[in-house]
Amino acid sequence: MTAFLRRGRAAASVAVVAGLIGALCCLAMPTAQAFAIQNHDSITRAALPADQVNQLGIAQILNGPPPGGGAVGSDAFALDDWRHIDNSKSPAEVCAKAQRAWDVFSPVILSGSLPAGPGATVLVNGPAARAAFGGLLHAQQDFYAHSNWVEENIAAGQPNRLAPPLFPSCNPGAFPASLHTGYFNLLFFNQFPFDGCPPGGPPPGFQECHSKLNKDGPDTARGKQPVPGTGMNMYSLAKSLATTASTDLYKQVRSLVVRTVTAKYPGVNSECVVTKLFRPDLFGPCAPYSIPLPPAPAPPR
Repeated sequence: MTAFLRRGRAAASVAVVAGLIGALCCLAMPTAQAFAIQNHDSITRAALPADQVNQLGIAQILNGPPPGGGAVGSDAFALDDWRHIDNSKSPAEVCAKAQRAWDVFSPVILSGSLPAGPGATVLVNGPAARAAFGGLLHAQQDFYAHSNWVEENIAAGQPNRLAPPLFPSCNPGAFPASLHTGYFNLLFFNQFPFDGCPPGGPPPGFQECHSKLNKDGPDTARGKQPVPGTGMNMYSLAKSLATTASTDLYKQVRSLVVRTVTAKYPGVNSECVVTKLFRPDLFGPCAPYSIPLPPAPAPPR
C-alpha cells in the first residue's frame, strides 16, 4: 500500500510531485502512490511484535537511508514502480517487480545486520538494514492496496486469504491469471478527475487505472466498497491482509538473518545479533572477544 498514500495528500507531497513532473516529464510511466503515510505507519507498528521491536527500531524501519528508505520513506522514490508493485498487467509482471525489490533490499539487510566490533557488540550498518527491511514491508503492503487481490478473494468467497509469497521468490503460477495492478502516469496526476489516468483510459494491455483500482483509503472509489458478509469495506480488508503479511515477512527476515550470521560466524550468537537488529538500543556482546569480526562502524558526524 504504497504508503497507503492517497492522491489528495498534504501540500508537501504535492510540491514534491510538481518537482518530479518538471524534472522527469519525459518518463512514460511513473508509479502511483497509495496507502497514506499514516497507514503504512500504523500497519507496520501493528505488524511488528512490541516485545521484539522497540520504538527506536520501528522509527528506523519506518524512515531511513537509501536504498531502502523505510516503510514510510520509500514513497520518496515515487518513480520506482518495483517499490510499489505498480503498473503490472499480469502475475508475471507483479512477480518481476517483487523480485527486483528483494534483489535490491535483501543484500542491504543481510550485509548491514552482520556483527561488528570486538565481541559483536554492534552491527555493520544497522540503520541501512532496518530501512531496507522497511522498503520490503512497503512493497508487501502496497501489493494489497494496488492489486486486485482483494477483489479476487471476494469473488472466491475467501476474503481473508493471504496472497502467495512475494519474497524471496514469487511464482506467477500461484496467482490468478487475472491478477494485475493499476496503471498510473504522473503526467496526469493533477488532471482531476483522471488522477494519474489518461483521459482515454489506460494504455492497451492495462485492465484499469490506479485511480479506479486502488484501496488506499476508505474514501476511494474501490476502497469504500463493502465486502459482503463482513461489515468491512475493501480498504479495511486490504489493510488487514497487509498487516498479517507484514508480520509474516518480519518472521521470514528475522529467520534469514539468523541463518546468515550462523553460517558466516559460527562462534557468534546469531539470536543475539538479530535482537540487536530490531532493538538498536542494545550494546552487549554477542560473541567472545577473541573472534575476529569487521571493525565497528564510525559514529555518524
